Amino acid sequence: MKKVIIPLLLILSMVCNAQDRLQRAMERYEYGAAAQILDSLIKGMSADSIMVSQNKDRIISLTLQRAGCLKKLHRNEEAAMALADVLHLDRFNIGLLAELAECHMLTGRTGESFQLYSILSGLQPDNVYFRICQARILFREKQYEESLELCKVILAKDSIPEILSMTADGYKNLGKADSALVYYNHVLRKKPRHVPTMSKKADILLSAKQYVPVIDMSREYLQDDPDNMTMLPIYGLALHLQGSYPLSIETFEHQRELGDDSYPVHYYIGLNHYMMDNWPRAVTELEKAYQIDSSDVTLVYQLAHAKSHMIRRTGLDSGGLNPESERLYAKALDMLEPSPSMMHNIYGSMAMARHRTENFRDAIKYYELSYRYNPKNISALSSIGYCYERLKEYDKALEYYQRYMKFGKPGTSGYQFVKESIDYIKQEKFMEE
Repeated sequence: MKKVIIPLLLILSMVCNAQDRLQRAMERYEYGAAAQILDSLIKGMSADSIMVSQNKDRIISLTLQRAGCLKKLHRNEEAAMALADVLHLDRFNIGLLAELAECHMLTGRTGESFQLYSILSGLQPDNVYFRICQARILFREKQYEESLELCKVILAKDSIPEILSMTADGYKNLGKADSALVYYNHVLRKKPRHVPTMSKKADILLSAKQYVPVIDMSREYLQDDPDNMTMLPIYGLALHLQGSYPLSIETFEHQRELGDDSYPVHYYIGLNHYMMDNWPRAVTELEKAYQIDSSDVTLVYQLAHAKSHMIRRTGLDSGGLNPESERLYAKALDMLEPSPSMMHNIYGSMAMARHRTENFRDAIKYYELSYRYNPKNISALSSIGYCYERLKEYDKALEYYQRYMKFGKPGTSGYQFVKESIDYIKQEKFMEE
């Protein structure tokens, strides 16, 4: 009897000692040491099938503790393996299934995770947390329709702002802007100054060209928080799109004063000046944006166009054209993937640059290229006609003016100009005869 008692006392002493070391390790956040101690305790209780049967609940409890320590150290694969190893002890243990589902989620095994959360939802149909986890997985996998169905089930029980937001995001990603706005407004009723939600709502409204609601929303927010670096650019952009260029400049200038020297700040200050034909300021700011990122073909084109208005008389060879503008036009053309709209804009801008410097022969060439990419822009025909008129090639001028008249709208200023030009040329030709 004495021989049996002594080993049992030794085992109990070892267990007590391990428990003390475990408590100290946990108190010191030494999760690696704690995981090792827990592993030793689990192995000590799993020497044979009888011990496992006797200590089943204890083994599961210690495994859950060990998995928690491993997760703290981002050793999620190891935690998942530990949990899977004891799942056979109780296949419907809520704790084991939930922890294993989370580990699978953390390691990117979303399919396995979703299956486990489905089992958990079946075991506990009223558990909102498991439904939320399922909805998040579906959303992450871009299965938005299925995610929305679960979100609606959850919201029927509890109008959780995060689930309202996920529902709105789901509708937004499906292109259902009206439904998305309904749920973003629900979120804002619960969290009136939630900037991320306001930003998403603004994105939808700006895409729909509803600028005034965005201006009102952001202005109201900025009254209390005038330096908010999320709402300031939204306000500035909405003002720009509405055509309130001076106010937009003021907003982005304030953003720069707060230390934001980023591409969008320079770009939109420059673009506002560009839209106001304030070419020197436009060039200054667009050049700063270009120095940060020269990969945007639209910026390259806009900078070229702005520079083309700053004519530099550098001799007869240049024809008064700005060489830097010409270089940027060439770069924009090299950057373009075939885009009729952009090709039309670039060639049209190059034509106008030559037109302004009275380089009519080259202007004709670029007007024709511009017209080729957008035959609906009949003003190119009248411009070509005018260039030929200035070159005194009246037959060619009449040809293009008459082509314009076939499509031009009577009563418009352009139509009247061409009509008067035709009369003038006919008179000039008569006088020459």
